[in-house]
Amino acid sequence: MVLRTVVGAVVGVVVGAGFLLSLDVLPSRCDGLPGGPGCAVVAGMALPVLFAFWMFVAGALLWAGLRKERSWQATGIGGGLWLVLIVAAVLVEDFYLDLLQEDGRQFRLAAAVIVPCFAYAVAALSTRNKT
Repeated sequence: MVLRTVVGAVVGVVVGAGFLLSLDVLPSRCDGLPGGPGCAVVAGMALPVLFAFWMFVAGALLWAGLRKERSWQATGIGGGLWLVLIVAAVLVEDFYLDLLQEDGRQFRLAAAVIVPCFAYAVAALSTRNKT
């Protein structure tokens, strides 16, 4: 039980950090496109693709770490929980926290790594072997 939780948490940290690094690289790729749609449109279209890619990476890491047939189920649970919790974190920051610009950036960076860590830890904990 503890092993599943630790594996899920480590997978969440790896996936959250990878997703965050992917988001940091994205704006530098769409600057200076002549007549292009702009960074907001490119980033908006790339977010679901990046999220799906990192969910697949999480599934592969969970399968490698847990060696269970239900690791893909944990991936779905973790991805859904990740999405719900990150939206909740953004709403809490926007509506309830009165943060300065740099403090808000630090909050978002921390939330981008902590939220998937928690989500995949809970998802891995919720799966069991078939008996």
